[in-house]
Amino acid sequence: MAIRLPLQTVLDYSDNGTSSVATGTIKTFNLPQDIDNVALKLTASITGGGVSAFLQTTDDGGSTWYDVGRTSVVSDATSANAQWLSAPVNGAGIATGVNKSSSIISVAIGSAAASTVGIQQMTGMPILSQLGRVVLSYSAAGTANTVSRVQVKTNSQSATA
Repeated sequence: MAIRLPLQTVLDYSDNGTSSVATGTIKTFNLPQDIDNVALKLTASITGGGVSAFLQTTDDGGSTWYDVGRTSVVSDATSANAQWLSAPVNGAGIATGVNKSSSIISVAIGSAAASTVGIQQMTGMPILSQLGRVVLSYSAAGTANTVSRVQVKTNSQSATA
């Protein structure tokens, strides 16, 4: 099995943060048919607020969306310290949860309603179809200096490996 390169960018979106804090900015994208996983990269430069990104999947063409995971809230994240989120295409993903002693545990069952997963949490949902979306959620209205950038990248098995 080979390293799955090169990464293919399926979404590269820069946002100035003018969307509603309550609704966020929603961007859909299409995934290639033969991919192994999806990686989301979030960078931001925000004054007076922060942004996080939900990665979502659908099993019915976009009528219903499910959270795969959510990044941390960032306000100053360059490419060197970007927030990353990785999701599998095949099989159940890893879900984060908290047990009674407040330590993080991994499970592969639970709820995945859209835009409800906590910060730096995964639901355990794999990618369900070629249609996906990202929701940029702002924690406060940023100033005119607000810029956030989200990229969604995929990779697949090399045909020659």
